[in-house]
Amino acid sequence: MDDNNLSALLRKRTMTEHRAATLIVVLFVALGWIYSLATPVFEASDEIFHYPVVQHIATTGQLPVQVVGEDTAWVQEGSQPPLYYALSAALTVWIDTNDLDERLWINPHAKLGVPLDADNKNMVVHTEAERWPWRGSVLAVHLIRMVSVLMGAGSVVLGYALALEIEPRDKPLATLAAALMAFNPMFLFISASVNNDNLMVLLSTATLWLVARLLNDGLTRRRAVWLAILLALGALTKLSGLTLLPIAGLALLIHVRRSGDWRASVLTGLGVALAIAAIAGWWYLRNLRLYGELTGLRTMVAVAGPREQAVTLWALRDEWRGFWLSYWGVFGAFNVLADRAVYGVYSVILAVGLAGLAVWVWRAAQSRDWQALTLPGLLLLQILVIFAGLVRWTMLTLASQGRLMFPVLAAISALLALGWVTLLPRGRHHLGAWAVGAPMLLIAVILPWRTILPVYALLPTVDTVPPDATPVNATYGQSLELVAVQTYDAVVKPGGYLPVTLYWRANQPIDRDYSVFVHALGRDAQEVGKVDAYPGGGRLAATLLEPGTVIQDDYRIPLDRTLETPTGARVLVGVWDYPTEERLPITGPDGSPLESVILQAGSIVPPEPVTLEPPIAQQAEIGGLARLTGYELSAANVAPGQTVRVDLYWRGLGASASDLTVFVHLANEAGEVVTQADSPPVEGNYPTTAWQPGVDVRDPHTLTVPGDLPAGDYDLLVGFYDADDPAFPRQVAVAPDGTRYPNDAIPLTTPLSVSP
Repeated sequence: MDDNNLSALLRKRTMTEHRAATLIVVLFVALGWIYSLATPVFEASDEIFHYPVVQHIATTGQLPVQVVGEDTAWVQEGSQPPLYYALSAALTVWIDTNDLDERLWINPHAKLGVPLDADNKNMVVHTEAERWPWRGSVLAVHLIRMVSVLMGAGSVVLGYALALEIEPRDKPLATLAAALMAFNPMFLFISASVNNDNLMVLLSTATLWLVARLLNDGLTRRRAVWLAILLALGALTKLSGLTLLPIAGLALLIHVRRSGDWRASVLTGLGVALAIAAIAGWWYLRNLRLYGELTGLRTMVAVAGPREQAVTLWALRDEWRGFWLSYWGVFGAFNVLADRAVYGVYSVILAVGLAGLAVWVWRAAQSRDWQALTLPGLLLLQILVIFAGLVRWTMLTLASQGRLMFPVLAAISALLALGWVTLLPRGRHHLGAWAVGAPMLLIAVILPWRTILPVYALLPTVDTVPPDATPVNATYGQSLELVAVQTYDAVVKPGGYLPVTLYWRANQPIDRDYSVFVHALGRDAQEVGKVDAYPGGGRLAATLLEPGTVIQDDYRIPLDRTLETPTGARVLVGVWDYPTEERLPITGPDGSPLESVILQAGSIVPPEPVTLEPPIAQQAEIGGLARLTGYELSAANVAPGQTVRVDLYWRGLGASASDLTVFVHLANEAGEVVTQADSPPVEGNYPTTAWQPGVDVRDPHTLTVPGDLPAGDYDLLVGFYDADDPAFPRQVAVAPDGTRYPNDAIPLTTPLSVSP
């Protein structure tokens, strides 16, 4: 391949020769702009911090100065080398961006880095001001995004060229490497955002390609000049750009060993040093003057927030899953996941690629083809260097994100492509490109519509509330009415999610951005899960609600993992003012004050089936509701005036239509009830409307023996009745042989003895 192969790739006459690569690049640009449009401004990873750096430079002409403890819009990103931000500022300096504070309408309840919760995905509240035609800060962000996509396209072209350096005659390998880059959804997502990674990936990939050219065709003056420039620009773009210096130095040493030309390598090394000093040196001297350190890394960590406790390499293994997922696609603020099957596809791609790469290395080693191993070996070394740096950074602050490996995305893609084609016959390498590229393209096309757009969709309005929703018509403050609440009789486990839908209506304009709270309550009304949010799970501020319009507000409340089960689930709904933490007063439909709004919402069952073994076994059945499996008495002999605890052991058969009451009666020989302890099951914590088949429960009741009760043996009778029905009808109670108990009262096998 001649020395100008990259420029040849870009010339029109070579488009037919590299038509597959050309198509991939065109598709990448189109997809990148789709991802850009699908993701609202400031919702891409750290864009909310990156763009304020650009805006500050564009409006003041100065770089930000970091002060630990001082709140700034750019947070830790103000510590980053400035090249990407300066270029973006030059691109947008003509735009009036004084509306930035208005566009940064922060969602105070945003759940950054919490992908499993359904609410508060958005970092900011979005308004009509973001719609086309774009203006102000929105225009600036979209313009920078478009240019960033072009940077990503340049990285794909260079990645293709890099793969050609591994096997110059194997275009399917290079095509597959380009597809692995271009159709990686996370790379598309980052490329379609304001993020200095985009320039860093471009410069890093260009450097790797240049190193490959140096190894394959030797060192020329032109390559030496470009190598110095690229390394200097990388050092001025991101600190990870410094990690390119060792691989460049190693490549020069290999060149010396092969050619014996020490002079050219030494001069190139000096040129690199001079270029970094001339182009990027001022930045590092500025860090030294302002922060007392060349890189500013300690200041960046202090601003970003160091880990509260030191972490070991072994402890980081728990963060591996997030690292893996975010290499392929975790969107938004590291809180929007794709479907699980998507990551399964990528797992297969990785496994096959690594297996094939191992085979290729083994074959090359067996044939002692050390020259063929040199370039892949250097690429692998650079991958390990970047990974080691990321691990070190992650040990300082929370940063376990696979996307931070993108400076070596081209190297990873080229090696995986090499592995795939190794497992195929020489004439069938194009099948590997299709087998990987086609599903990756399909996934990349689907994800913006299926995964990203729905997260930020506007709240649905409804003309009528569903008939199975419970009317509430409670007004919070003077203007926000909870029209109804829809629960779903959900059966969930600790650590799961309890669904509930609220229907809100603003009865008049609202002048404050009130927050909604939805708390899940378990036993003894203890809070076992909660969601705090602006209406719509954070997507819509209360001040934007149109009076008279009913909106549907869906929530999935995350439950604690250690709550006591089984229990009925209830939801407590309220409205509060986030800055003051003041709850709004509630009035009912008749205008009378309400203390709270609480509704039944389902059942919380044990995480695993639990069989309770009662001390005294006894079988009986309450028709369709429960089976008595036994009981426990705190004492079998008591004196008048004392209490005895009776624990009934039930196994659920199903839920009842209404909440039933358990009766525990103490009866004399004539069948007369002398005392009783009637209450809903589990002291009201597990209503029968929430009972589930196969769930065991211990149901405690406390009987007080009358002080004047004569000595003797008394029967304990138990059963269920409907306390809401004036006739107090009892549930049918039958013995194991099918015989119905008199009065539907089950006599426990152990009588209670009363003695003075």
